[in-house]
Amino acid sequence: MRSILVILTITLISLNSAAQIEQLKETCAANFPTSYISDGQEYFATLKPDQTIEFRTTFYADNTYRISACTNAKKGKLVFLVYDTEKNLLFTNENFNYSLYWDFRFTSTVTCIIQVDVKNSQFTPGYVMLLIGYKP
Repeated sequence: MRSILVILTITLISLNSAAQIEQLKETCAANFPTSYISDGQEYFATLKPDQTIEFRTTFYADNTYRISACTNAKKGKLVFLVYDTEKNLLFTNENFNYSLYWDFRFTSTVTCIIQVDVKNSQFTPGYVMLLIGYKP
């Protein structure tokens, strides 16, 4: 009987997490118009206090890109920063009223580091997701 309760509890927690992830995808997709083609990946992580998440990706020359960021973390503003591999800051949404998306274009192919954080030490932990797409 006890093992059935454990299995049932784990199943319910898994279903709840899956529902939260699906809701997060829908939220990100709202800022991701159909004119952009997805890079085929979902950049997804659990975000806790005093933690910064990093993703790496390559952007190819002469394409217009969009990064769409979203979180279900409460009590804070989602901050994302884009650096080149030498840690030169290329963009931060802090300078743009914490916009949840950014459109940009590179003249040459560049690998970038995208850092994601929540600006508030009192925020409630949650998930963070980035969608990246391009217009050819």
